[in-house]
Parts: sequence; C-alpha cells; structure tokens
Amino acid sequence: MKRSSLFFLGTAAVAIGATIYQLAEHGVPVRREYDAEVPEGLSGLRILMLSDLHCNPLICNNARVLRQLKKEAPDVILLAGDMISKYGKKENRRVPAFLKKLTEIAPVVYGMGNHEERLRAYFPEQFEAYRNTVEDMGISFLDNETVSLVLRGKNIEFAGLTLKHEYYYKRKRQELPLRATEELFIEHPESTVLLAHFPDHFPAYAKLAPLVVSGHNHGGIIRLPVVGGLISPQLYLPPYTRGCYKEGDSTMVVSAGIGSHSLPARLFNRIEYCIINTKTRK
Repeated sequence: MKRSSLFFLGTAAVAIGATIYQLAEHGVPVRREYDAEVPEGLSGLRILMLSDLHCNPLICNNARVLRQLKKEAPDVILLAGDMISKYGKKENRRVPAFLKKLTEIAPVVYGMGNHEERLRAYFPEQFEAYRNTVEDMGISFLDNETVSLVLRGKNIEFAGLTLKHEYYYKRKRQELPLRATEELFIEHPESTVLLAHFPDHFPAYAKLAPLVVSGHNHGGIIRLPVVGGLISPQLYLPPYTRGCYKEGDSTMVVSAGIGSHSLPARLFNRIEYCIINTKTRK
C-alpha cells in the first residue's frame, strides 16, 4: 500500500475516533453528587442542578437522559444559566421543549447566564419571547429577582443574580463591586439559594447566601489529573471549574455544564448534571 494511502487511512481513522469521542463527551452526561452543609432552614433538600446547555441537541432530544433525571426524584431543579445561545440561533428553539419536560419532574428555577444577558442585548424581541415561553410553563425565571417556594414543608428562597457583561472579565481577575449585587434583595439569607452563573466571584457570593450554584467555566474544557480544568471562556486558568467549594460558611457547587459553546470540544471532561443534598451544618 502506498504511503499516501496509509496517511489517508490513518487521518480518517483519527478523525472518526475524535468524532466518536466528542459525541460521547457531549452526549453521555456524568452524574455528580454533592453534600452541602447549610443552615437548618435549607436542610433536607435534594436539588438537581444543570447549567450551560447551550442548545445541545444530544441532550435536548434525549429521552434516555430525561428518564435518568426523573429517576433522581429531586425536590427542585435549578438552571444556573446559559441554557441558550447569545447569537439568537434557530437552535434556541429546541430548548423550551426540553425545559417543559423538566417541569414534569419538579419545580424549576432558572437563573440568567451571560448568554441570556447577551441575547437580550443583541436580540431583545427573541429574548422576551423566550422568557415569556419559559414563564408560561410555570418556570421561575429570575433576573435579579427572588422567588419563594415551599419544599418539604420549608419556605425556601431562590435568588437569581444577573451580572452585566463587564463583570465577566477576561484574563485579569477582579473583585465584584458591591453595586453589581445591589439590585438583588435577599430578605432571608439563611434560607436562600443563590443562582450565580459566573463562579469566579464566589468570595462576594458567599456574603449573600449559604448555598450557591454556578457553571460557566465548562469544567475547564481540558482536565488533567491534580491540575484540574485548564481553560475558561475568559481565556485564563479558572479558579473554579467543577465541584464543591467552600468560602466561610458558604458552599458553592459548580457544574461542568451539560453542553459546550465557545470551544465546542472537551477532553477528559464529559458533560454532567449535579445532585446536591443539603444537610444541617454541624
């Protein structure tokens, strides 16, 4: 066999292998479960948390995944932002059907991500139509707002923080100024769960609520042993990529996301959904 033919076959094999690998990374979610110590007012909950769907067609139309999520029997489902694309693509149309299926599992609370915020800036009519569709399903869509739900006999508050684009800083890290959270009024912090899409501001979030759910960094896109995630959408080594983090008396759970966007590739970093069990702080 000629060298050119061998090269072609080798290249084709690598391409096919890489495609199959990426389909697995983006189409077969990992289940991750965390225990979070919280005040008594938040304890005893089973939370299903999703983030960064980005219209992923391998998930939106996946009946097997939906059955898997239903079996988790959560008390509430939290969406930590970026379920859609900021570019107003037609793919956004597939998301509402997926969200509707989630409402058949448990109450759903939706926090804004940077893609929802940018969609509002770029295509305001599309954003308003999308928001109206979501709210008509009975989903609590939080845009610097709070909502109260009774779960397991407890009055639980959920707060959704919408950050302006300027606070999704690139390369150079900065503290989140107080004015960025002033619109978010939290009356009972001891029984509040904060949905804050961008995890890098956790030190500021920790002052607002004992439990925070986040996403955005896609698990670091490429993950290595010991080092963890390597890349964020902000183009630097992210401090929070995936897992459970502590800051004082506050816990933040960061999802690696159930889709991808800016860099549509993953390495050793499959998409995921998170189960959070809240337990009384010792």
